[in-house]
Amino acid sequence: MATKFHEGDRVQVATRDVTAEDTKSQLYYAHFGGLSGTIQKIYTSGEVALELDLASLAPDVAQRHEDMRVQMQNKWLDSLSEEAKTRLTDAERDFKLRYNLLVAQTDLETFDPTAKKHIEEAAPRRLTSEDLAAREAEELAKRLK
Repeated sequence: MATKFHEGDRVQVATRDVTAEDTKSQLYYAHFGGLSGTIQKIYTSGEVALELDLASLAPDVAQRHEDMRVQMQNKWLDSLSEEAKTRLTDAERDFKLRYNLLVAQTDLETFDPTAKKHIEEAAPRRLTSEDLAAREAEELAKRLK
C-alpha cells in the first residue's frame, strides 16, 4: 500500500531507473533520485509540487541556483527607488528563491534524514495554503478594526 502524503510533509524522491513512461510524462529523471523537500501542493492528477531542500542539490546545481538568486535579488533591488530601499526591513531584503519540482506522488518516499544527499537537520514545517489563508484572514481582521 502506498504511503499517503499531505501538504507540508517532508519527503524524498525515490531513486530508480527511468522508464519510457517517465520520458513521456516528464515527471521523473534520474538526477531527481534522492532529492528531499517539502510538499507544497498535491494535485488530483497524482502530481506533487515539491519545494526542494537546497542542501540536497548537487554542489554545481546548488551553486547555479545561488548565482541566480543573487542575480534576481540585485535586479529587484536595482528596480527600487532609494527611498523604497531604505524602508525595507532585513527580512524583506532577504530574497529567497525556491527550487520547486513537479513529480508523481508514486515517486515519493518518507524523508530519510540519514540519506547522504539530505540535510542533517529537518527543516521546519512549511506553511500550507490553509495556514497562509488563515493568517491572511487574521491580518485583514486586525486592519479592519
